[in-house]
Amino acid sequence: ADEASVDAFAEAVGEGPVALLVNNAGVSGRQWGGKVSYAELCKRVMEVNTFGPMRVTEALLPNLTAKEGGAVVNVSSRLGSIASNTVGKYSGYRESKAALNMYSRSLAFDHADEGLLAICVSPGWVKTDMGGPDADLTPEQSITGLRKVIEGLTPEQSGLFLNHDGTVLEW
Repeated sequence: ADEASVDAFAEAVGEGPVALLVNNAGVSGRQWGGKVSYAELCKRVMEVNTFGPMRVTEALLPNLTAKEGGAVVNVSSRLGSIASNTVGKYSGYRESKAALNMYSRSLAFDHADEGLLAICVSPGWVKTDMGGPDADLTPEQSITGLRKVIEGLTPEQSGLFLNHDGTVLEW
């Protein structure tokens, strides 16, 4: 979420081509309880989950499009799917991931002629500090699936929202 750190990162990368950028940013907002207002909480979640990956991608876009076959993978969440939201809850987080999904889809179309692929992926419900102990997947299971998805990425999949197992998720 820090623009100066993104600028420093882009400077460190330099002008060489980048074949793959994985943006994995995610905070739920629950950790900022107490006296933080709802508006401040939602703003922080959007800054980290949506604007952070957008900043990094935009900073590295010349590197990504300099080489045919560059790819951007934005780690989203099934909670960012509007179609699968049947219970509500998780306000702020859901919206931040839905916005990231839209950015990913637009990125795919905007830079298709330059050979850039862009997708968003859901890692599944993972046993992490954020996912909790009751989650379905271990980090290893999620990562194994995500690696297969990324390694098998084709131009036809650009602009899609994919689950860790490779299935297409609804927007």
